[in-house]
Amino acid sequence: MPRKKSTFELVQEIQQAGGCSHPIRLRGEFIDTVTGEVNARALLVACKDRRAVLCPSCSYLYKADAWIVVSTGLIGGKGVPTSVSSHPRLFLTLTAPSFGVVHVRKSDGSCRPEDQRSCPHGRVMSCWRHHDENDVILGTPLCAKCFDYHGAVLWNAESSRLWNRTFEQIRRRLAMALGLSIEELPRHLRLSYLKVAEFQRRGLVHFHVVLRGDGPGEPFSAPPALLTTALLTQVIESVLKNFSIATSQGEIAWGRQFRVSDASALDRDDLRIAAYLAKYATKSTNGSLDFARRFRARSEIVKLDVTPHLRRLALTTWDLALEPELAAMNLRAHAHAFGVRGQLITKSRHYSTRFSDLRQARAAYMTSPRSDDPIAGTFTYDGRGYDDPRAATIAEFLHQLSVDARKTASQRVTDDAKTK
Repeated sequence: MPRKKSTFELVQEIQQAGGCSHPIRLRGEFIDTVTGEVNARALLVACKDRRAVLCPSCSYLYKADAWIVVSTGLIGGKGVPTSVSSHPRLFLTLTAPSFGVVHVRKSDGSCRPEDQRSCPHGRVMSCWRHHDENDVILGTPLCAKCFDYHGAVLWNAESSRLWNRTFEQIRRRLAMALGLSIEELPRHLRLSYLKVAEFQRRGLVHFHVVLRGDGPGEPFSAPPALLTTALLTQVIESVLKNFSIATSQGEIAWGRQFRVSDASALDRDDLRIAAYLAKYATKSTNGSLDFARRFRARSEIVKLDVTPHLRRLALTTWDLALEPELAAMNLRAHAHAFGVRGQLITKSRHYSTRFSDLRQARAAYMTSPRSDDPIAGTFTYDGRGYDDPRAATIAEFLHQLSVDARKTASQRVTDDAKTK
């Protein structure tokens, strides 16, 4: 029976894994830099998972990186000049269309008391309840038989492609508005964007997009005088109102509700946008552990202790994979995301700094002299998590202490500033 490790030894392991709750265990060979002796041992590596329900420490770091990636494209920093803050910058919110009437919460807490229509199944499409902000019924359909689960899943699956085609159409319309061809546009200006996906309570994804206008040539150069916020807003709104793309299941388009606003219209609004988008970087599909990982079998979805609506969205995604014309979508791998494929955060090349740049800079800063060096090519996967189950609890406790300490220090700075 292995010796029980002391708390000090567990803390040392947690520090080696960067505070991660569920690190990756590797086993390989190290060479002593003094004696040249080679020995084999384990190495703990942080999981780097962005989802807070899986690893609070790694997700906290990812959220900070996401804030930097978003904010540097708005105000500069990390190699991006501060002059970008004077470029036309828009904040877009793009939603999915309706696939059925769902429970909502209005500003006064009411749902749908005014709607007296009946659906084809005899269900009155009204709800007189006042929902709490955390009511699990929010986002669920008033009539599950009327809700188009098939259409909702396929819209999710094609939503990234819809954005890519929309962005290209924005560029084309902008070229037309300036009297240019699409081939001439890169010689006059460049559009850069960052897109973050967020799941609504009804299970449909919607996108928050920061879009910036730059000049041609060097990245982050000043845009031409003809490229104004007003012109860009007009072009984008004209595209969003009527643009659609063809899929194997028919046409899809954006929902009727969308928002296009000037990212620099209010004081410090750019920093609020960065914080707002970074907040969604660490969420799973519905913010819980149930949909944080891919499903391996249909039975896993059936056994979920979630609302019937979310369970049916996942089951519909899983079952649609059996249709031959949808096989290429690999929907079963995305059943936990209700069909949404692709990355949570995507951006164009010239928007700002990259996540990989931030990780490399942090790794270089944290590198310290070692008595031994790992031998490349000798490491193999040895499992996940710590050998001692107490370590995960300690890791999360230490992480929370660190977060609380930072909040206290930040509040102290704020209070001191107010008293001066």
